[in-house]
Amino acid sequence: MRRLIALLALVASNIAWSQESGDFLAPSPCVTGTQLAAHTLADKYQQGIFTLYYTTIGDDALSDTSRRSSHVPPLRILDIARQLQAAQQFYVKDLQLRSPLSQPIFQRAQQISVFILDLKGNGRAFDKVAHETFANGEQTPCGLKIMLSNRLDPKNNPTPAHELFHLYQYGYALFKQRWYLEGMAKWMETVFKPDESVSVAMTAPVNCTAWYSQSYNAAILWQGLAQHYPNISVPTGTITYSNRQPVFKKMLFSGGAMASSLLTALSQQSLRLTQHYHRPMRNWSEKQQHRPQDNDTICRVLNQLLVKR
Repeated sequence: MRRLIALLALVASNIAWSQESGDFLAPSPCVTGTQLAAHTLADKYQQGIFTLYYTTIGDDALSDTSRRSSHVPPLRILDIARQLQAAQQFYVKDLQLRSPLSQPIFQRAQQISVFILDLKGNGRAFDKVAHETFANGEQTPCGLKIMLSNRLDPKNNPTPAHELFHLYQYGYALFKQRWYLEGMAKWMETVFKPDESVSVAMTAPVNCTAWYSQSYNAAILWQGLAQHYPNISVPTGTITYSNRQPVFKKMLFSGGAMASSLLTALSQQSLRLTQHYHRPMRNWSEKQQHRPQDNDTICRVLNQLLVKR
């Protein structure tokens, strides 16, 4: 009888833990966005999970509106869509990552909305599920959001793939330390750039402290540490831009297998933190996601993985 009671208590505990874990990963609500309220992007193009919003008139007009036919979108839009689609396939199929729209926290997102407009810088990615309303009153479905500059030419700029990878990082973990976010996304760019150098392998364990103040330059760290992991073949030649140049510029992604291992480990650590603080992942503020002490948290997770290699 005592054994039965103990067994029932254990089952109840496991069920409670499962429900609690589910609560900590509860979907983010679809909020009302305000960033597009002064813009009207009247044209759109859908490719897979991506919907691209753009215009050919006004301040937000594409810098290059050339097209092969009046019945198809501008070549610039088609090329942005091709890079995004190629990156999405590579991240999911080859790197074995979980797509942002498949993550529990982003369950209410119906699409990845890509807004192409007059923007300072090349691009931005956001971690909130939102629907936007344009100046003309038109609304978008609930989705994750990427903004890209209307001057960006994807044939020689991997910003679309870079920003898309941020959505992967947001879906896996709550951390927003720039040496991790920007450095790792910059490392991802190597397969889209022919002249990107590959670092020499760094010894493990690594002292990350000097990298905490870095941003894009931290790609050197991630490239170096990736040398402890297997390479990943890149599907070169399968997807090309409008000028017939391949989207991918490398045949191998050096140490690419690190991406899945690290993001999975950071996801597990994020869940532990949400349980420790009794705060669902969707309720962490920007300030909390940038906590200085989590620099050490990321480094510790990274070294735990490296010592197992």
